[in-house]
Amino acid sequence: MKRIGIITIHNSPNYGACLQSFALYEYLRQCGHDVEIIDLHRPAHADYIESKRFTPFTHRFENGFRKMKRIFKTYIKRLIGRGEKAETCNTDFHGTLGLFSSINGAIRLSRPFRGIDELYSNPPQYDTYITGSDQVWNPTQSYCIEPYFLTFVKSGRKISYASSIGIEKLTKSEKRKFKKWLSCYDTISVREATAQKFLEQLTGKDVACVADPTFLLDRDSWKEMAVKPGIDDYILVFTLGYEKHIVDYALGLSEESGKKLVVLGVEQPAPEGYIAVTDATAQQWLGYIANADMVITDSFHCTVFSIILQAKRFFTYISPWSDRGSRIVDLLSRFGLEENLLDIQLTQSYETLEMIAPAYDRIKHVFNEEQSGSREFLIENI
Repeated sequence: MKRIGIITIHNSPNYGACLQSFALYEYLRQCGHDVEIIDLHRPAHADYIESKRFTPFTHRFENGFRKMKRIFKTYIKRLIGRGEKAETCNTDFHGTLGLFSSINGAIRLSRPFRGIDELYSNPPQYDTYITGSDQVWNPTQSYCIEPYFLTFVKSGRKISYASSIGIEKLTKSEKRKFKKWLSCYDTISVREATAQKFLEQLTGKDVACVADPTFLLDRDSWKEMAVKPGIDDYILVFTLGYEKHIVDYALGLSEESGKKLVVLGVEQPAPEGYIAVTDATAQQWLGYIANADMVITDSFHCTVFSIILQAKRFFTYISPWSDRGSRIVDLLSRFGLEENLLDIQLTQSYETLEMIAPAYDRIKHVFNEEQSGSREFLIENI
């Protein structure tokens, strides 16, 4: 048995972030290890203490091209009425950060670190430190990502598991920092093949490509967690933010098929023609995916769980202004699900989509391969 500390984006108003954290923690616990998630708070927490020493890349190193790109994307969204912010939000994620509270009874946390300075001045002690998954290494995050490179660790084994950069290009300053921070890792693994190739070239180290932590647990475990909703015969829309054009498209699918439309997300305007769900727990979110007749999403983890829970039909949209779509493309390609990517114009009819059914015999084989290889990586390297 080893004492293991995981640092990842765990306490977040994001279903995928919460569940991937739980999956890595739970698998290692099932293997007999003494595991904690390092409870590092971020600016969204009410008790967060800002550091003057540790600042986000976006504050220090944002180059002109990235800044202009961000401004252009915002302008285009506003111009064509996409990606609108809802006028009202029914859930306050500050303090408890909502979603994580629905599963944190099953997770053991370290003592809380209200800011980065607290973590570096008195870090927790483990045999092995793991940088977890999700976009922990994305330099466009609004908070400092340096702790997610384990630079606070004074002694012990350091590895990463399925960590993600989330974008395809780094600035010169970011490359220099990444190379320095990654140099002291004993083993590096990432979630996407694109990141694997990039980091091998950057660091000169071997980098493994492993599955998202959610694949570490068996399907039956996730199905047991899923809470069946009180409705049936529905199309589910789940997007990372309220995306009016996707909702409008799904309303057309609903009308064509005669099925109800459920739109699940915290930020939504008053619903028109659909059922709005703004307060689902992580377990209920899984249930909505598992029992839908069709899932429409722009979310990586909603796509992952559509595969794991064997949703009847599911389709993923990558917006033309997204610079984080590579992870979805890699995922769908690995499972032979290229047809499950919606076209940019959202033109496919319900009749067309209904003809595309996942080949779960093949998918099960790929899932087993991904799970086996990823479990083996962890067992060998912790």
